[in-house]
Amino acid sequence: MLEIFAKLMTAERFDQIVSEEKEYIKRDQTVEELVEQVRRCRLTREQRLAVDRLLAANNMCNYRYSELAYMQGIKDCVSLLKEMDLIKT
Repeated sequence: MLEIFAKLMTAERFDQIVSEEKEYIKRDQTVEELVEQVRRCRLTREQRLAVDRLLAANNMCNYRYSELAYMQGIKDCVSLLKEMDLIKT
């Protein structure tokens, strides 16, 4: 259940939250500028594919990291609420 909830929260709803956050927008623009810089390097098709695969793998790794961080935050919150006797097992 926690994984399903995390996927929902790290997808559409979270995208909306992130898309309005100034520091994220700034970093995303930096990424776009660097991608454009790589495009201007006139890489061979094979080199472009290698870079694309690298970026895709990195994005998937970062996405999973975000899911795990979100799930751990929920677990920590539940543990804290239990310790404070605000929720029962």
